[in-house]
Amino acid sequence: MKHDRFHGPARAAHQKAAIFLTLAIVILFLSTRAIFNIPNFFQGYIIGGLQKGFYAVSSFFSRTIGAVSELRSVQKDYEALLKKMQTYETQAREYATLKEENERLKQLLGLSSLTDSKKIASHIIARDPSNTYSSLVIDKGATSGIQKYMPIVAYQNGVEGLVGKVIGVNATTSVVQPLYDQRFFAAARLAKTRVEGMINGQGYRDSPLSLLYIPKSEIEKLQQGDIVVTSGLDQTYPEELIIGRVVRYTLNEFSSSLVIDVRPAIDLSSVEYVFAIDVTQNLAVPSSPPSAAPSTGIK
Repeated sequence: MKHDRFHGPARAAHQKAAIFLTLAIVILFLSTRAIFNIPNFFQGYIIGGLQKGFYAVSSFFSRTIGAVSELRSVQKDYEALLKKMQTYETQAREYATLKEENERLKQLLGLSSLTDSKKIASHIIARDPSNTYSSLVIDKGATSGIQKYMPIVAYQNGVEGLVGKVIGVNATTSVVQPLYDQRFFAAARLAKTRVEGMINGQGYRDSPLSLLYIPKSEIEKLQQGDIVVTSGLDQTYPEELIIGRVVRYTLNEFSSSLVIDVRPAIDLSSVEYVFAIDVTQNLAVPSSPPSAAPSTGIK
């Protein structure tokens, strides 16, 4: 089924224009004498009607031409605004990228708690997808001063926190053992009560760390959100580095220690830049962690 090309007012205007054009053609075939033979009363109606008709036709075409010209002008303005919008969107994306990069640089410059230590900035360039043997690879090695067992820290969301330690050094790259690795141990303490313990990873990035060897007598003082820091007693990690916060703790009736889960302060899934630190300039190789907690019986 075909649809009419014009609808509503436009269709009516075209019909009127066609009628008046037809009348104009008919008048051309009439002689001037025949018109003068018509009584003056009817001449006025005929001539007035023709004048109105010609005026309506000329006004219609004038408005149509003006509307087309205005539409073209609006289309040009729209295209110009569209180009400006695309330019602004590109600039907005570039600004967001520069802002993110600026924030990362600010974080790199924000490490101030280890002012007396040698700090080597590096970029994480690879991650081991395995959960059992998890590791990170950084883009600095022996030529940049990286040594084995150097602690690795990062700055994130205004917090300077422990990431792990160097376990392998090449000429230009190094392997980092993250603190969530099952083989990771570090001497730690509760920042509020100063009670000493040992932090241990569970092998999964999304799993909490375990704070070991905290006696049951501390349960009255322990609270969710308590900060856990390094104690420095293992001579590998400088003291007072933030490890994380206590998320939960339970009693184990078969042990003299509490079972404490700690959420790491640094989210390693989003960290890009880290620092290797050397406090003593002569790091000692850490001894193996104790295999089991001392047994003193159930209190």
